[in-house]
Amino acid sequence: MKTKLLPLAAIISMAAFAPAHAENIPSEGTSAYVVDSDGNVVRDNFGGCVRSIDWTKETAIAKCEGWEEPKPVAEPEPAPVVAPAPEPKPAPVAAPAPVAPPKFVAHFDNDKYNLKTDDVPELDAFAKYMNRECSCKIAITGHTDSAGTKAYNQRLSEERAQEVADYLGNKGVAPSRMVVTGQGETAPIATNSTKEGRAQNRRVEVEIVE
Repeated sequence: MKTKLLPLAAIISMAAFAPAHAENIPSEGTSAYVVDSDGNVVRDNFGGCVRSIDWTKETAIAKCEGWEEPKPVAEPEPAPVVAPAPEPKPAPVAAPAPVAPPKFVAHFDNDKYNLKTDDVPELDAFAKYMNRECSCKIAITGHTDSAGTKAYNQRLSEERAQEVADYLGNKGVAPSRMVVTGQGETAPIATNSTKEGRAQNRRVEVEIVE
């Protein structure tokens, strides 16, 4: 693009009458104004920019025309990304505390110390509890009815208690965790005057002591 210049005499004349305080305005490569040898727009004696015949609104310099130059539009800052709150974790469900089995009682036939088949499942459950749920000790106490001599009944009660202890020992319960005693006929829980009462007294009690 060619820049059209006024005759040198005209430029000198305009420059001579231009106000001393007039600010130089670079031509910015446009041909819309008369340009001096330094590439600045020639100003008239009123400080205005001297237009050329190529001047159009599109090629005009805003500063020459006194137009307010558009201010750069600040781009809005992106909204902060808020991370979603973590979903609350369900509270851990505590496993129910194991319940100690009630005192177990095994019953025996007259003058016998062998375990009855009916008592075996309960003894198995007691052994599992001892092995899995606690490190406790148990008392195993044998009893008899009043038939026979006191000395014989004492020995029989001890044999019955030892029979239960041996069974639990075979199921993994350490002997050091078992206190085995016999009380003979000294601690009946029913009358020895009836068959039913004597059957209740022929027993071994197993209970946790510590």
